Amino acid sequence: MHKFAYSFFDFPAYKEFLVDGLGKSMLYIFLVTLIFSTITSINTINTFISETSSIESKFVQSAPNFELKNGLLTVDSKEPIYYKHEGEILIVDTSGKTNKTILNTYSDGMYINSDELILRQNYKTIQSFKFTDFSGINATNQTIQYMLHVSKIIFPVMLLILNPIISFLMNLVSGFLILGPLSMNIGSLMGIKLKYSKACILSFYAMTLPLLLESLVDIAGITSSEFIIIFYVIALIYCWLAINEIKKTDKSNLNYM
Repeated sequence: MHKFAYSFFDFPAYKEFLVDGLGKSMLYIFLVTLIFSTITSINTINTFISETSSIESKFVQSAPNFELKNGLLTVDSKEPIYYKHEGEILIVDTSGKTNKTILNTYSDGMYINSDELILRQNYKTIQSFKFTDFSGINATNQTIQYMLHVSKIIFPVMLLILNPIISFLMNLVSGFLILGPLSMNIGSLMGIKLKYSKACILSFYAMTLPLLLESLVDIAGITSSEFIIIFYVIALIYCWLAINEIKKTDKSNLNYM
């Protein structure tokens, strides 16, 4: 907790971080990643469960009975079913009153009849699935309800396991391949010849604030392709401030040459 707090504002403390070594810096970034990724995962899980429960409720209340068996879909509806959401259209018709050309007037959507499912994007068919290719699958309304229910269990568990691991690996890549080498260059410009391992140590601690901001952005639901630039700029500024403090210290005490 002390390292977490000091990494934000106490740049002389970065000299002590160097003494602790690379292993402890990797453990630090793992714990920080674990905390932040878990927080963002919980937020994502809550949103997922809420939206899935809403879909499940609407499905139970509104969806007509259907059955997919022996490669043939039957729906208990004498008329085509149209459902539009956020610019995308879903058309389900097993009555034979329409065909797949009805999808031509829509940019993005899905058309389902008794024999196939067609996906369309930007006025082009991107995928088509024949139900006969899945003749071994039998599905009904209860199947969909069960899948929705199970997804609310499996998705949170998988996210809580995979998200910290993936995030940690990405942060290692950022520290070892991007921030570490760039910090060495910054040190050279400042007249400080940092070892690669020492530059990586500084990089891992300098990532604390960017990782906090990244979590806040994710929780707020803000998507920005430019944030990655902000992430690295802030981390490099922290590295520069830390190196500036190192420059004031006797080299023999730190062994960073």
